[in-house]
Amino acid sequence: MQGTPRAEALIAVSLDDKDAVAHAVLAHMRMWGGEWEAAIAEAHTGFALNPNSVFVISMLGCVLGHGGHREEALAYLQQAMRVSPHDPLTWLWQNWRAAIQFFGRDFAAALDTLHEVVRLRPGYVSPYLRIVASLAYLGRLPEARAALDRARARFPELDARFTEQRPAWLRPEDYALLVEGLRLAADAPP
Repeated sequence: MQGTPRAEALIAVSLDDKDAVAHAVLAHMRMWGGEWEAAIAEAHTGFALNPNSVFVISMLGCVLGHGGHREEALAYLQQAMRVSPHDPLTWLWQNWRAAIQFFGRDFAAALDTLHEVVRLRPGYVSPYLRIVASLAYLGRLPEARAALDRARARFPELDARFTEQRPAWLRPEDYALLVEGLRLAADAPP
């Protein structure tokens, strides 16, 4: 019987505690569970074991960013993109970069990055939410409302997926910022 991804990552680390990728994956799984300090420590361990792995570098950036260490996170994500500019995970790194910019309230930069994410991965839902909220926070309420309507038409599960319950991997203050941006857009006249 298969265990949870977190349990499997724990097993991988226990089998080889010198495997940087196993530590990076465990860091990510801990982040998904909202275990911020443990996730960050695990990501640093992976990086200490192999600071040249683009996967490990990107996971460190992701975990730091979602844990509130935004400037440091952006530097690691930029390093990953510089080391592997044509990596198939570039869209994901850009998505994390956009999330970090958004939660750091740099809505204009987030909007630019989010448009790049949508270009690279048009079927991925989360960038659309942050586009809507970024537009709202930038005072572009008619555009925000129109973007929200388009996103709802394209992704019917949109509202329920992100506004009914905070995902564990989103810090409460980040979740509140996103929900408030979506509310501003929803309340704008069509």
